[in-house]
Amino acid sequence: MIPSIGFMEMIVLALIVIIFVGPEDLPKLMRNIGQFMAKLRGLASEFKSAFDEMGRETEMAELRKEIEELKSMGKLSNLADDDLKEEMRELDKDLRDLDTDLRDAMSEDNPKTKDAGSKSDDQGAS
Repeated sequence: MIPSIGFMEMIVLALIVIIFVGPEDLPKLMRNIGQFMAKLRGLASEFKSAFDEMGRETEMAELRKEIEELKSMGKLSNLADDDLKEEMRELDKDLRDLDTDLRDAMSEDNPKTKDAGSKSDDQGAS
């Protein structure tokens, strides 16, 4: 945890700096500290920008790789489309056969139900 520096602590630090450095060298010391802080901030921003650029380059490389994969899939899509069409035709044929079988089964069941229905009508009329 970073300790907080209050107003009294800042006054004590200023007095200690004036005693050890002296009032005539204090402006030079403050200027040197300011220049050092500016250099430190510049290095930090340069470091951050280098990492940001590396991240962008990595992202661009991944995007290029994905684009190349998609292009190569596009070349193979003709083969995949033909296979897919053939599979869809087979599936459609199977579904039509199943539909025909169900209709045939339903038509076989209908005469029985019609006969049973007509018998019950005959019994109800008697």
